[in-house]
Amino acid sequence: MTMKNYETFLDIIMPVIDRKFEHQKEYLACAKGCAKCCKTASMPFSKVEFDYLTEGFNTLDNDTKKIVLDNMKTLIDKEGDEACPFLINDVCSVYKYRGLICRTFGLLLINEDGEYTIPFCVNDGLNYAKVYDSETKKLSIEKLNEIGYKNEPMYYTLSRKQIFELELANDLHIHSGESKPLIEWIKEFYNKMA
Repeated sequence: MTMKNYETFLDIIMPVIDRKFEHQKEYLACAKGCAKCCKTASMPFSKVEFDYLTEGFNTLDNDTKKIVLDNMKTLIDKEGDEACPFLINDVCSVYKYRGLICRTFGLLLINEDGEYTIPFCVNDGLNYAKVYDSETKKLSIEKLNEIGYKNEPMYYTLSRKQIFELELANDLHIHSGESKPLIEWIKEFYNKMA
């Protein structure tokens, strides 16, 4: 598999994902500069996703690369759940190369275990917050009816595992490879760069 195959894969699946975001736009508060979903480096990434992310790193100018490497060092030294090191001034420096979790975050999802998940930013008054009941931790039909949105909230099967199991991935010889938290990939990458 080449990164070109992975780019082709993304070129085909992203319009499908974008249509889901468009369908749910009444419920979404995602906007450039929010970055609440980027404030953790423990999100899962597969090998192919991280390899693609490093291709994005290689396209950055030297000043931006230095900022990202400094962010990586800070992240590693703190050994906590800090922001993604590619996040600069609340904007992703490698947006085109972001991982699948970054591309699908914000939507209601059905994960590979069949569990229904609501984006955690609902607790900050963001995605789906206007129809969320914080006591029951579920979407509220009453609130939905009061607001009268055009489209119903929908849950989608868009986990990384589900996306990589698409027949298209097999046709393009896309193999996700090992999966681990982004911070673990960053440690390996940083140690090679240092």
